[in-house]
Amino acid sequence: MLRKILKYSLILLLLATACAVFFSPYQKHEGMEFSSVREEIIIDAPVDTVFAYIGNSGNAATWSVFVDHITPINSDKFPDGKVGCVRRCYTQADEKGATWDEEILIVEKNKRRRLSIFNLQDFTFKADHLLTEQEYTVLDQKQTKLTFTLFFDQGKETLWDEFKLKLAAWKAADIFRQNLANIKKEIEN
Repeated sequence: MLRKILKYSLILLLLATACAVFFSPYQKHEGMEFSSVREEIIIDAPVDTVFAYIGNSGNAATWSVFVDHITPINSDKFPDGKVGCVRRCYTQADEKGATWDEEILIVEKNKRRRLSIFNLQDFTFKADHLLTEQEYTVLDQKQTKLTFTLFFDQGKETLWDEFKLKLAAWKAADIFRQNLANIKKEIEN
């Protein structure tokens, strides 16, 4: 009897994992040549307002449901929000628990920021060569579409990394959706 229960439990676990991978939010999206986690929202504010708000690390404590605070760690050489800025992201106020570092790689004013994600600590799933991008699309003078994307630096990911992100993408997409809703609320108020 115990063997039967274990056998069926294992089958259910494998089926659940297969479904989570197959239907994962980490997938190819329209206009992209590679898989990513991608969420967007429309904000009733000019693009320069949205771009400036996201570029200030201190604002993350207000809008992020995952990050407690972000500390620029090389601000003596690179200003916050600018190319070269490295910042540490903390999920807890006491700076224990999950942390990671980000380096801003690309800044195109009012269009996009690209950041590398590295030095992940205390995560269930870790992967190297992760990138995230913030895209700012002007819809009109008072409306901006903000898109958050998470993906691998192309050609550097392994199949194991892809599998892990397929599973972790469910949480990442949910965090992106909540963060975008909070950003919209903060900026529009």
